[in-house]
Amino acid sequence: MEIMQPLLLVSYGAPEQQNEVVPFLNNLFADKNVPANRLATAAQKYDQFAAKTGHYSPLNSECRRLIDGIRHEWSRTHPDPLPIYWGNLFWHPLLAETVAEMARDGVKHALCFATSAFDSLAGNGRYSDALESARQAVGDNAPILEKLPLPFDHPLFIEAQTDRLLETLAWHDLAGTSASILFSAHSIPLADAAQSLYVEQLQSTCRKIIEKSGTSLPWELSYQSRSGSAEHWLGPDIKERIRELAADGQCRSVIVSPIGFFCENMETEYDLDVEIGECCAELGLSFFRSRAVGAMSKICRLIVEFIEQRTSESVPCLFRNDRRKC
Repeated sequence: MEIMQPLLLVSYGAPEQQNEVVPFLNNLFADKNVPANRLATAAQKYDQFAAKTGHYSPLNSECRRLIDGIRHEWSRTHPDPLPIYWGNLFWHPLLAETVAEMARDGVKHALCFATSAFDSLAGNGRYSDALESARQAVGDNAPILEKLPLPFDHPLFIEAQTDRLLETLAWHDLAGTSASILFSAHSIPLADAAQSLYVEQLQSTCRKIIEKSGTSLPWELSYQSRSGSAEHWLGPDIKERIRELAADGQCRSVIVSPIGFFCENMETEYDLDVEIGECCAELGLSFFRSRAVGAMSKICRLIVEFIEQRTSESVPCLFRNDRRKC
């Protein structure tokens, strides 16, 4: 049966030029009462990144590539095009505006894929809440929005992550060297972690990637980009672990695989490439990083499979707000 409902891609959103940075940060921190000096520091970080790379956050561009990839993958096996909408939580195209556009277009039901592969209140939970808020803002004409499953344990997600890691190992000829693999994910408050399956899913995914890759290099799961004190947030912190590895003297190269990040963004290209890269250089360690899976063909195929599976089911189509199961 050919799908009649469109796909809604949901992401965080990010600024793409200098005059968008402060408005984006105001949206991001609107409900957090963040001091002005912290906002200024965050804005400076974006400007420093742009000065080094010539561009601001890559996240919106990554989403565009993902949309193009999904369309291409869909067209390989379906005669009719797949309508795709895109809405962000904190920057244009904003989710509420996109859902309003869908209502004007007469959309009654849409399947939603969020760029968050693992269960957490800050990721999956926030997307679910934002979808419901967008529907409420639109009112009675809002389409039913049904989230597709989290992809963390899907074979194609594991294969894509493994391919990224193997690309890094092969490109830099790191097999059998004195290197360590650090899988990286965004740190979250311990209280939030206790209410989700975040850590268990990350650990399971790491083990599957290592098993599939066949590498014998030592590995571990670490966390990055925390926004609070270490005693209240998930650890170990990736920078602290790198310093410990350097002090031990057995590791000469660090390979970071950012499995917790679906697309390239500031947390991968600045927090890892810039800050962790500089940290490794100071410690005399070589630094290598795998790219996020993003719009890899296997990821686009995974999303198409989710859509096909959902449309073949005979259960009622409802908006789901279950943070553990969706």
